[in-house]
Amino acid sequence: MSWFVRFSRFGSAHMVRSQDLDMSCAMASIVMVNFKMKKGLMFAGMAAGASLQVSGVPGGSWLGSTLSSAARDYAIKSEAEVYKLYEKHKGGAHDFNTAGAQRTLYPKVLADLGLGQWEYVNVGKAGLAQAVIDTTSDGSACIVGCTWDGGGGHAMVIDDSFNFFGSRYLAVCDPWDGELRITSATIGQTVKYDGSSSPVSSGTIFGCSAHSYTPGSTGALDGGITRRKK
Repeated sequence: MSWFVRFSRFGSAHMVRSQDLDMSCAMASIVMVNFKMKKGLMFAGMAAGASLQVSGVPGGSWLGSTLSSAARDYAIKSEAEVYKLYEKHKGGAHDFNTAGAQRTLYPKVLADLGLGQWEYVNVGKAGLAQAVIDTTSDGSACIVGCTWDGGGGHAMVIDDSFNFFGSRYLAVCDPWDGELRITSATIGQTVKYDGSSSPVSSGTIFGCSAHSYTPGSTGALDGGITRRKK
């Protein structure tokens, strides 16, 4: 797996994680949501750790590095950790090399990660753009599903939306190839998605692997959204 830092043309920065296994897009999306919802706490903890390291307090170096590590570990989970939470709620083992996850279980896994109460709802294809805009307005991330034109589905994260001269755009963090795609959206209409489009890429934080899309990998967001209850 890899974490990538991606920048949009709107000046926003997004951490995107590539999935470990062929069918683990939902688990990678949950890992991304966990990070995005906790990143403020992580950076606050790491900043506090840095200040302790130079504070001259006896044991400050140990306290600072421990706090930094704990804050980082709290915000960054591995897919393997999330697999175990998913299997607990499924009630048995699951092979993410061969089968994807049940969307109705996403909220339970997110709650187990200490993220509060979540829900999975299907708002319909025409209702998804508005639902995502409403969800991300306070900085929350959500998980959406894409149905490919050629069959099959895919889970992705949307963590921001933009209104640019009356046109709406969604920031889609895609775990298949670890890319950020700024996707056009019209309220009241189906949101189309093109995985084979070529966004402007940027650096890898750690790791070095991601899948690649083949030309013509197009589809549409299917109306399902996993979001934090408000």
